[in-house]
Amino acid sequence: MKRKTSIAAAITLAIVAVIAGMLLSRALLRPADDARAAALSTGTLLEPARPLPAFSLVDHEGKPYDRDRLANQWTFLFFGFTNCPDVCPMTLRMLSSVEQSLSDLPAEQRPHVILVSVDPKRDTPEQLASYVKYFSDSFAGITGEQAALDEFTRNLGVPVVITETGDGGYTVDHSATIFLINPQAELRALFSPPHAPSAIAADYRRIVGAPDTRNDG
Repeated sequence: MKRKTSIAAAITLAIVAVIAGMLLSRALLRPADDARAAALSTGTLLEPARPLPAFSLVDHEGKPYDRDRLANQWTFLFFGFTNCPDVCPMTLRMLSSVEQSLSDLPAEQRPHVILVSVDPKRDTPEQLASYVKYFSDSFAGITGEQAALDEFTRNLGVPVVITETGDGGYTVDHSATIFLINPQAELRALFSPPHAPSAIAADYRRIVGAPDTRNDG
C-alpha cells in the first residue's frame, strides 16, 4: 500500500511540476539578450528581474519575515522541509559548498541561503533553527501558516504535494528549484536540478559581475 501511495504521489508531483513549470516559464521567462545569460552554464537568468510576490512568514528565531527582509542582499531561496530524506539535505550541503567557494567575495556580494519550509505542521522555528545551522551557521529558515505558505509557493510556481499515508502520517513532495533573489528583492535567476556547486558558484559570479580571484597570484 505504501508503495502504491508513493508511486501515486510521485506521479502527481510530476504532473504538478510540469504544469507549474509551464506557468512559471510564461510568467517569468523572456529571451534574455544580456551577455551574462548566454554565459550561464546551469542557471536561467530572468530578464528583466521579477519582483517577488508579497508574503508574511516567520524565521527560525520566530521573528516576522517578509519581502523587505530580502532587500539589500543576494539570496538563494530553496523550498523543502526538515524531514526530507534526500533532496533537501543534498541541496543544502551543495549550497554550503557554494557558500564556501564564494567566501572571497566582498560581504555585500556573498549570498545568503534560506530554506522555506513547506511542512509547517512539523517545522517549528526551533526545529528549523537546529536543522539549517547543521549545514552552515549563516543559513536561515522560514516557515508560517499553511495558507500563507500555499499562497507563496503558488505565486512562485513551486509545486508542493502533501499526501496522507493512511496511518496518520503524510509525505511531502516538492520542487528542487533554487531561486536567486537580488538586493532589490527580485527574482534574478533560477537553478533547476541537477545541481553542481562549482557551476552554480561560477554562474553566480557572472550574474553579480564578480571575478574569481581565488587563484590570482
